[in-house]
Order: sequence, then C-alpha cells, then structure tokens
Amino acid sequence: MPEHSQCGWPTGRLMSALAGSWMLLSHPVWAAFSIPGYELVYNAPQETTLQDNDLRHAAEVWQQMFDAARSHIDLAQFYVANEKGSLLDGVLARLRAAGERGVKIRFLMEEKGVGLSTPETLTALKAIPNLELRVIPFHRLTGGIVHAKYLLVDGKEAFVGSQNFDWRALEQIQETGLRISDPQTVQQIQAIFDQDWQAQALLAEGKTVPKPARQAVASAPQGNYLVASPRDYN
Repeated sequence: MPEHSQCGWPTGRLMSALAGSWMLLSHPVWAAFSIPGYELVYNAPQETTLQDNDLRHAAEVWQQMFDAARSHIDLAQFYVANEKGSLLDGVLARLRAAGERGVKIRFLMEEKGVGLSTPETLTALKAIPNLELRVIPFHRLTGGIVHAKYLLVDGKEAFVGSQNFDWRALEQIQETGLRISDPQTVQQIQAIFDQDWQAQALLAEGKTVPKPARQAVASAPQGNYLVASPRDYN
C-alpha cells in the first residue's frame, strides 16, 4: 500500500524485521519483557485500566535515551505535535538538553506531515541547539509517505514503535514499541535513516536519488534481521 513506506510500525519497513523478536518477547507476565538486545515498551490512555506496570512507558524510555546521548541523535517522524505540560513536553526538554550539551541532532520528517504538525512544535524543534530539521517529500521516491516512528542514539540504541511524536500518543492512545540495543539491528536501522537523510538532500537539490544496490544472498539470514519496505529499498 502506498503509505506504508520507511520504518512505519506496524506496517512499515521494520516490522517484518522485528517480528521474530516480538514473538520471543511474548513470555508470561512474570518475565522481564525483554530479551538480550530488545525491550518491549508500552503505554495506554491515562485514566483507563489498560496500564501495565510491568512495561516501561515510551516517554520514560525516550528521555533516558536522550539523557544518555553523547555524540548524536537521529529521529524520523511522520509529524510533530506537542502541548505544554504534556509528557512529550518533558521529552522535548530532554532533547533540547542533549543539544545544549553538544549532541548533534538530525530530525527527518515527512513533507505531508508538516500540515499535521503544530506550528509551535516545529518552532520549538528549530530552536534546539545543534538540531537540523529536514523535510522529505517521500512521494517523489516511491509514491508513498514516510510513516516512520523511530529514533537512534549514538548508533548504539534505537527505538521503533507505533508512537507518533505527538503528546496524544503518550497520553491518550494505546501504543507499543521496542527499545533495541542489538548491534546488528541498530546498524541496519541506522543505515535506513542515513539513506533517507541523504535522499532528502538530493531531492532538495533537484537530483535523482539512485536506488540502493541490491546484493545476492546465498541463503536466508538467521535470527533477527531487517526487511525493508518498499521492496526496492530492502
């Protein structure tokens, strides 16, 4: 389907990659809800009975990841929408603190998500020190959109989930995600971000974006691995 491009969850390019890990995470309730390299993250609408104290909230995980950043943070999001005093407001404060201590931040957003974003949030992002915001017209590559919701820290950790960068996703909607520290998977997610970041620059210059080179594989990979979407970007 046209709009399921680039790292979306659950229909985007990372979901198939992480399906094996998801199944491994489906242990009984007494389990730690994590396996080496993966932590299941969950949040539910406030003032409901859907909360799960066995799982950490996305806002807590994002803040912890931003606090730990030493070199760079990369984010790919469909749109952005904050509200003062919200959980996302706290997340943005930690992102700003990272930029203030010299962490380089690259923020990639879908062009069609600009109209869904709140102007105040876009202004706040642009005001963060050391943050570069780029908008990619992904339809010019594949006819779809970047419905991505993921971030990376120092090339060592990643988060992929259903949560938009929207205060409502952290307070009013049932959402699930994975914090990932498995080196191979993080490296592959980083490659996806770098590819899209470079594609945005080429599109901005009016240049053609070449499709990634495809390599023959002798046998099916084992364990956790990524399967990209669209297919040409696999």
